[in-house]
Amino acid sequence: MITAVVNGTVVTESSCTKETLILGEGKIRAILGPEEDYEKLYSGCKKLDASGRYVVPGGVDGHVHFGGFGTIPIADDFYTGSRAALAGGTTTIVDFCEPVPGQSPVDCIRQRKKAGEISAVDFALHSTFTEDYRSELPLLPEIAAEGITAFKAFTYYDHTSLRPGDFRTIMEQIHDKGTLLVHAEEKSIIDCMKERYRNTGDDMLPLSLSRPNISEQIAVEQVLAIAKETGTKLCIAHTSTKETVAIKKREEREGNRKFFLETCPHYAAFDRERLKGEKGSLYTMNPPLRSAEDKNALMRALADEDISILSTDHCPYLKKYKQDHTTYETVPCGVDGIQTRMLFLFSEAVLRRGLSMQAFVRMTSANAAKFYNLYPRKGAIAVGSDADLALFDPDFSRIYSADEIAGATDYSVFEGFPFLGRCTCTVKGGEVVMQDGIVNAEKGSGSFLFTENRDC
Repeated sequence: MITAVVNGTVVTESSCTKETLILGEGKIRAILGPEEDYEKLYSGCKKLDASGRYVVPGGVDGHVHFGGFGTIPIADDFYTGSRAALAGGTTTIVDFCEPVPGQSPVDCIRQRKKAGEISAVDFALHSTFTEDYRSELPLLPEIAAEGITAFKAFTYYDHTSLRPGDFRTIMEQIHDKGTLLVHAEEKSIIDCMKERYRNTGDDMLPLSLSRPNISEQIAVEQVLAIAKETGTKLCIAHTSTKETVAIKKREEREGNRKFFLETCPHYAAFDRERLKGEKGSLYTMNPPLRSAEDKNALMRALADEDISILSTDHCPYLKKYKQDHTTYETVPCGVDGIQTRMLFLFSEAVLRRGLSMQAFVRMTSANAAKFYNLYPRKGAIAVGSDADLALFDPDFSRIYSADEIAGATDYSVFEGFPFLGRCTCTVKGGEVVMQDGIVNAEKGSGSFLFTENRDC
């Protein structure tokens, strides 16, 4: 069946025009101008009326955790998480392969691919380096053969804490094989600060105080220096501080085109005051929420496009797991975000602050698709691209409610948030999979995305 998406304002990373999109066999088959008669050209086609709405590429969330690591279960698996994604306009995600001690990264990749067979969105994977990276680097050809060109590394966490020398060795090997996403927090500073915040009871504010801004700043400067030396395409995961934004501005002035920042909506929406009181555990993640000054700096950075990629680090836990742990060191850190990611930027940056819709597309799909070697199959509205679309209505406002959650988590950090606009329809592979908040995607209808390294 051919579908014509009509009467909408079609937005790409560089244009915003009235066009008709012709979808068929899972792809965008044609793009027609206002003067072209789609009914004559495609007689009998199905019509999707996008009147009054923006038609944008389906969102690409480059940083999610659907099930997987840890002893406390993440609320969303690949199916429930992908339902939440589709409810918010996201049609593609990039998840993680994080080997346990002694596990081959290739075995981990195959496990994650198997877990992803229930996904209703298309997915790619990062391969994560651990402290056993010396035994993992010789497997790079096998990792590439599995279709993986995105790598992840940490400066802090059990089994994955890497030092500058480790990063140099890794980047020398992967600089021409893919991209690197880094969780950047200086371990020695955090370990020192934790000694000052022992036995603090159920107040979660020390989570933020024990991981000060300078821990991110130092780690970013170190991995950036090595990336510049080795020519590695680098992105800082979940940027949370004004200092990291300042580093990006400096690198932009110096013409560095291989350095990118990713942040998440919660860092631009909330500050560390949320960590106080009986609900503080519900707002715990790492890096933690920062000061109001940092929050405001990140919102400005989104509006100015100093941040290139808006992801979520979607890793929600049920309330009972969040609230049963009584200290900041034992609470499971991670929150939701995949259902509200695109809406947050549409509401707070486009409708409230005047961000262009082209920039909205860049930050919610195109830039991530390029960084993770998925473009132009994803993140684009072009002939031959996948027929993945999201329709956004600007003439709407509401207070977000937990009743809207399409995934498996039982709360959202965005409950009570006053959003402008809404995503009214999501199209994946040419099929309407969400309409007015109702998701009807089949379990297992998503596919693993095999990628090859290229410079988009």
